[in-house]
Amino acid sequence: MTLKSRLAGLVAVLLICAVAPSAFAQVQITIIPDIDNGDIATNNNALPASPGVNGSGVLVVGSLIASSPLTATVLRINYPGPITALASGSASFAGGANCTIGGTSALSTSAGTGASFVCNNGVGVPSNDAIRISGASGVFASVGTATPLLNTTNQRIEILLPGTTSTNVNSSSGSFRLVGVRINANGLTGAQTVSASLNTSVNNYLIGSPSTGTVINSLNPGIAALAIGLAPGNGSIGGVSTNPGAGTATIFTNGNVARSIGSFILTEGCASCWRSATQNSNNGGNPAAVDNSTQIRLTFANVPVGVTLNLSLNTGTASSNSSLAATILSGTSITSASSTAIINFTGSSTTQIETLEVDFTTTTTTTAAITTPGSITVTATTFPIGTGTGSDPTLTSVTNVPTESAGYPTFTDLEVGPITLVNIVPANTTLLMPYAITLPPYDTGLALANTTSDPFGSGTGGATKSAGTVTLTFFNTPATGTPTSFSLTTSSTVRPGGGLASDGTLPSGAVWTVLLSQLLTAAGQTGNFTGYIFIQANFLDAHGTATISDFRTYSLTSNVLVLPPPATTPRTAPSGGAEALNN
Repeated sequence: MTLKSRLAGLVAVLLICAVAPSAFAQVQITIIPDIDNGDIATNNNALPASPGVNGSGVLVVGSLIASSPLTATVLRINYPGPITALASGSASFAGGANCTIGGTSALSTSAGTGASFVCNNGVGVPSNDAIRISGASGVFASVGTATPLLNTTNQRIEILLPGTTSTNVNSSSGSFRLVGVRINANGLTGAQTVSASLNTSVNNYLIGSPSTGTVINSLNPGIAALAIGLAPGNGSIGGVSTNPGAGTATIFTNGNVARSIGSFILTEGCASCWRSATQNSNNGGNPAAVDNSTQIRLTFANVPVGVTLNLSLNTGTASSNSSLAATILSGTSITSASSTAIINFTGSSTTQIETLEVDFTTTTTTTAAITTPGSITVTATTFPIGTGTGSDPTLTSVTNVPTESAGYPTFTDLEVGPITLVNIVPANTTLLMPYAITLPPYDTGLALANTTSDPFGSGTGGATKSAGTVTLTFFNTPATGTPTSFSLTTSSTVRPGGGLASDGTLPSGAVWTVLLSQLLTAAGQTGNFTGYIFIQANFLDAHGTATISDFRTYSLTSNVLVLPPPATTPRTAPSGGAEALNN
């Protein structure tokens, strides 16, 4: 044999080897997933498909290369996280599901049921939301009657592709969709993909391209932000709110409500994170396909006995929020005994990031237990709650697939916040004397009035009568040396000047008059004083004047300045950049 003929023979052998796989692979399998543009990173039952689209899932396409007999083959669709949905156990799904722990080694390719068993004791996901095959046609026409097998160990769905006989060869292409698969998204980040493979490549089925595809574009927080504010379009001019409901409420420790209304906002973590029950499904708009919408649970803390927060929702007027609709399922009235509220979305855009406003009105009873300063706060999380692990009572311990005991879908608890909604501030008045002096013959006189007695009456805006002690904090600036500070609180044994009651309180309707020199003596201080004094009257509506005099020819009187309550208006961050002082 010549060298030329030997080379020709070798080339022929190589060509035969190169084309052999294609010659035996007469139906080429590709997958085209439908895509979820964004889902919640704590979703225990994330839907890797287009939300709210009937039959959305992974499209499996079989393209005919050449007519040939086929041998039953297992198609494996691999998912990026634990599968937390169940496959229908029969044409009439009744809570059963075909599952396997070991994989396809025990799978009977003739029946597709070898290692399957009912894996959740007959209690499963909503009956219209099972893992299922839809739209099977052509070479895959019989796949529609088969049951997808859930392989919990390998996080995949296994589907038996049909075989033929040597005399009954296949001459068709075909397709079907795998619908209803859900995954536990906890711990996953970024885009999520699926991939397809076969248990064998010698049965005239061949994996083609694409054999992978994105099913979720991104995973995001369900709630991007929780803050005091208003929904878009609810009003501001130059960045300053024109809605009187914006902000926090204020309650005094005497039970009086200084500001009863407030509002806060929840901002969506991604455009398709908030969904109605219909959007949470891919069952053709059947609201019973899943148990619930993407809900939000609000948890309120430190609500005193006798205080009630009445809640309502507001979606604003901006076009970006025009599709948003929500109701409060429970908890419209928040108290110390009922401190949670559940928000249910009945409509939402999957292309716009939306903002929901929660308005509240604060009321108190005459016996409200408000004695110490503090604050009422709120946190928020997506809801219903389920941990998404085998220890979760909503999941079966053996196969880690869900039941409906907590609802479906569920989320892992991730609280956002807290933020302060209501400030509980002391029922007192803070005043400032910017300048006071005791330098003989000069002295400073203080007149402090308790004006909680007035002619207006409580029903027409008048004050509530109350008495209280007075605390003075002195800041002395000596001619030489380091400035010093000291304080004095009136009591039954410390009652300098005139006008205080025997217990050291200043009664409603009374005026306390006292000299600075008398205050210094009561505080155990000696020598001269030049500086400023903070006065905290333990009652509301205190007002005063200060007079510097030599008691002969010179006298200068000015009003004592009233400060906003520092508990709600911090002096380190005054509104408008400057401290507000009133007479």
